[in-house]
Amino acid sequence: MFDNSINLSDVADKPAKERENFFLTRALSALALMDDAGLLPDQAAKCVTDGSADDGIDALHIDDKRKVIYFVQSKWRSGAKGVELVDFTRFRDGVKGVLELKWTAENKNLHPFRTKVESTLKDIETTFVMLIAHTADKNIAKNINSKISDFVSEQNKIQSDFLEFKEIDFASVTHIARSKVRASDIDVSVMLRNWGRLQKPYDAIYGAVSAVDVAKWYEDNGTKLFAENLRYVIEKSEVNEGIAETADKEPAHFWYFNNGVTAICDSFAKQPIGGTKTDTGIFDVKKISVINGAQTIGSLAKAKNGQTSLDDVLVHVRIISLQNTPEGFASGVTRSNNTQNDLNASDFVAFDPNQDRLKREAAQLGITYAFRRGEADPASASGFNIRAATVAAACASGDLRLAVASKRYISGLWDDIKKEPYIKLFNDSTTAVYLWNIVQLMNTVDDTLAKQADGLEGRERLIAVHGNRFILFCVFSHIDLTQLAKPATNLSSLRTTCEQLAVQYLEAVIPAIAGNFPDSYPGNIFKNQDRQEELLGAIES
Repeated sequence: MFDNSINLSDVADKPAKERENFFLTRALSALALMDDAGLLPDQAAKCVTDGSADDGIDALHIDDKRKVIYFVQSKWRSGAKGVELVDFTRFRDGVKGVLELKWTAENKNLHPFRTKVESTLKDIETTFVMLIAHTADKNIAKNINSKISDFVSEQNKIQSDFLEFKEIDFASVTHIARSKVRASDIDVSVMLRNWGRLQKPYDAIYGAVSAVDVAKWYEDNGTKLFAENLRYVIEKSEVNEGIAETADKEPAHFWYFNNGVTAICDSFAKQPIGGTKTDTGIFDVKKISVINGAQTIGSLAKAKNGQTSLDDVLVHVRIISLQNTPEGFASGVTRSNNTQNDLNASDFVAFDPNQDRLKREAAQLGITYAFRRGEADPASASGFNIRAATVAAACASGDLRLAVASKRYISGLWDDIKKEPYIKLFNDSTTAVYLWNIVQLMNTVDDTLAKQADGLEGRERLIAVHGNRFILFCVFSHIDLTQLAKPATNLSSLRTTCEQLAVQYLEAVIPAIAGNFPDSYPGNIFKNQDRQEELLGAIES
């Protein structure tokens, strides 16, 4: 599988037995990524970082679409000798070093990933997976597992799914290796409730399926379930959070609120049980592949693992057989199912008459305001969009809760245009000139922090990146915002004030975080209201 793709140039002068062990260790890292991240062999091989300067990290993969960074440590060992405490300690410290952007001689092998790592860490939704793959007879010892649990718990204090740890033991390695050599054909038995069938021009079935069953498809098969899909599960997104919340809070409504799942297969056949009745039918489906609904399935599986009961949740599923379909039909149906326009929370803002009024007011000022999907975003010097207006208004509201939401889950501010928090930001008294002025000052603060970040390293740089909304909230709290409702307001002096305040607050926040949250990842701090309230108290005391 990896014979020609694992790099061994750094150990070319080693004896054959040592080279073989290096190959097996590195291949094990790549195999772990193939299974957990859904990579192809050549892709996984390029992620291997094992060597004298890996800082305990034998492979590193950045999935920027799913917003996940994978860290792998592998140990190819025979017999009872397994993962030792020193192995995990070095791995843990290496991961902490990357999260704090510490690029040193000890992790030189990771430096080729630096640009992509730093870019991904700027996204506040990024999560992390630590994998230890080994071939020892025994699982990781209890005393080491205790250290692992302590580290994971510490990292997940603010966000429960920030860091995930997985052990891939010998039995799992064997299973993964065998499954990767064979074709990934997935056969399932599906129980459809209130099912129906469409036989012309092509055969398809549809009905409601228990979310427990749907989640198990993913648990059993992972990303192989989406082999024909245009994308895998995006681990962290506002849409996925909404899916999980509906399953948890409104399970009986899930079928009505969710778009469902579409899959293709080679063929299906109904089991005799139930006869011709359509209230329940069990179908044996050959070579199934989900082409639309990966986010639904992944979110349900994650909710189930998080102890959410899915017993009362139903998912609409349709399964299309490729028997007797023309060439190109499978790719056509996949493409079409993934390119239809979906509504998102910002689309509902268009129903608020105030948005049309604000657009007209902005036009009278010679400013472009874009709030409908499909409208081109104007250049920052000539206009602004609904997202910028929302973030600026939230940070200028005087309510830290709204400022945090603008960073963590902006769609939540648009959920209901007739209730707070939306009407606190956009109402009959909101004017275009006010929004335009606060957006311009927000841009000034953002530009200032970006320049400051360029001159910082490690954790301090991440604070400048992820703390932008908290610092903007602090800056706005020191400005007389009422003057910004006046068309003739001269922003020149205010821009200078904002620049100075942004630098002052950044210089105050950096040591406050070092003192109050020395082990917390900055991105997590700035998604948590309690931590930011504590931080606010620390810098103002």
